[in-house]
Amino acid sequence: MSEATINSRTTRGVSAPLLVGAAFLLSTVANICFQLADILFTDNDPHRPQGPVESIISIAVVGVIGLIVALAVAVPLVKNPGRAKVGAIVLGALALVTVPFFWSGAPAAFGASAAWLAGLTKGGQPQTGVARGFGIIGFVVAVLVVVATFVGSTTAAFS
Repeated sequence: MSEATINSRTTRGVSAPLLVGAAFLLSTVANICFQLADILFTDNDPHRPQGPVESIISIAVVGVIGLIVALAVAVPLVKNPGRAKVGAIVLGALALVTVPFFWSGAPAAFGASAAWLAGLTKGGQPQTGVARGFGIIGFVVAVLVVVATFVGSTTAAFS
């Protein structure tokens, strides 16, 4: 391997904290804000079954736990490229497995963290093979969860 290959870093794109933070904010926090808007701007009972009060609690608990788990896996592994590969695979798989819980934003946090470990963020060590594939899958899941949050909430507001 040449020295340029060994020392290669991603020079374009967003930073890892920005990617993971934006994924969390645009999924979990935005969904909580949409639920608060339902309480503030409608005459619906906020304590109804599966209403905004229950939703805020479940979104917050599952979303924050997802972010904590994603960071607990990613932060220690990011410095070692060999371990980062494994972390990207694990977090990418978690992003896929948790897709049914898209309402919480947890898959977005897992997916963004997988993309970080796969070296898809600025200053990251680009991975190859399966790790890169799971990083890309994780990034796609994160984007789709954000889109689902906004489209779902907007659709619900107008129906």
